[in-house]
Amino acid sequence: MKLETIVQKYHCTVYTPELFQPEKDITFGFCSDLMSDALMIMNTVRDENVLKNAVLITGLTTNQSIRTAEMLDISVVILVRGKVPANQVIELANESNIILIGTDLTMFNLSGALYAEGIKGITAKK
Repeated sequence: MKLETIVQKYHCTVYTPELFQPEKDITFGFCSDLMSDALMIMNTVRDENVLKNAVLITGLTTNQSIRTAEMLDISVVILVRGKVPANQVIELANESNIILIGTDLTMFNLSGALYAEGIKGITAKK
């Protein structure tokens, strides 16, 4: 699914318009408000293409979500529940080349909608 389609279909706000890549393919997603969980699960992924085409969906609007995405080489973070990031978080996203967008949808509803569109979830490998 193209990032532009996600933004339009789910009425997202783009907080980093200079970085926005409308044609970017999104094929995987992961949700968490606990960045330690995100790191644990995402660090089990061995295929670079998974992370390159993944989004991190979170309600955490702090620098920690941007730093986590940066550590995992995920270039898109979607904030849910209508949360608006502080300017400091947007600046860090710009500096880190992380596309930061937000939607009013809940994490559950956005995840379900993206899953229905064919976005695959990422789970920990044992």
